[in-house]
Amino acid sequence: MQYTLKKEILYEIQGLYRDNFRVTGYRFGSGEQSVCIMGSLRGNEFQQIYVCSQLIRKLKKLEEQGKIAEGKEILVIPCGNPYSVNAKKRFWTIDNTDINRMFPGYSLGETTQRIAGGIFEQIKDYKYGIQFASFYMPGNFVPQVRMMKTGAENIELAKQFGMGLAQSETV
Repeated sequence: MQYTLKKEILYEIQGLYRDNFRVTGYRFGSGEQSVCIMGSLRGNEFQQIYVCSQLIRKLKKLEEQGKIAEGKEILVIPCGNPYSVNAKKRFWTIDNTDINRMFPGYSLGETTQRIAGGIFEQIKDYKYGIQFASFYMPGNFVPQVRMMKTGAENIELAKQFGMGLAQSETV
């Protein structure tokens, strides 16, 4: 079995005062774009980067053992906003805008719109998307899987993550 793990730059813009801004992704398997996992989009989302690092480690081992389904591709993006992580700022360091709120982006817009658009262009064709999101205010929260109403949601598939739906939740 040939291993297909690829580390690649998914989006890059030239930096004015520092190194270029790069969004890096890790691809496993090949073929149908099956699932994309997005980690940190904000500069204070360290847990998301850590979880992605552990996921990358595990997927690498699974791929080496031939346990990635034939004809399927998985993309993991640990961090979509490395400038803010490095500066320890939650939002974009220049104008304090939130890249997460800019999706699906706009290629001719402001910097954060262009970043969101560049990332979205790379992930939009994946069948499933998972975002390790954070909440807008501090606190302790119960782990959860949130599913957007798109007309294609599948509650039984969401339950396979090992977290049941709360009684009051409806999809």
